[in-house]
Amino acid sequence: MQRRDFLMGAMCALAFTAAPAFAEDKLINDPSSGWQVYGQQTNKRVRDSAVQGGYAIEVKIPAKGANSWDSSAQTDITGDIKKGDKILAAVWLKSKTEDGQPARLNMRLQVNAAPYNALVESSQTVGAEWQLYSIQTVATQDYDKKTTVLVVHLGGAKQTVYMGPAFVLIPGE
Repeated sequence: MQRRDFLMGAMCALAFTAAPAFAEDKLINDPSSGWQVYGQQTNKRVRDSAVQGGYAIEVKIPAKGANSWDSSAQTDITGDIKKGDKILAAVWLKSKTEDGQPARLNMRLQVNAAPYNALVESSQTVGAEWQLYSIQTVATQDYDKKTTVLVVHLGGAKQTVYMGPAFVLIPGE
């Protein structure tokens, strides 16, 4: 698992370089745009040299929500997705809980309109150290730009979650 996460992190980092081997990768979000955070929470931007980019969003959830999505963070997918596209989404995360146990967060790519259908979703166990968490899928239909988002559900417990940059890309073959 750690080797896969390391390789995905390396792939995302290299996606922004001019290396010819990654010339076909297509970034379909803006990692610098940050997170839109909503629900019962407080959030602020914090400096953290241990995460890629040097900044993160600290999100404090004061109590478990009725639903995990009652407090969430999302970032827009600004590129088109075509049926058959392989999609890889990766996010730098770490957490702090009252009991010191890892946080359980739901990460998903979804349509950004009711009924918020998921392209893919996965539960992530997020520990106290920065780690790159990822999900991937193959699109079953076309999606226009700015109609889908990457979402992390944060409301599953009283906890603090630190969110670094997110990368959503269509890897080249």
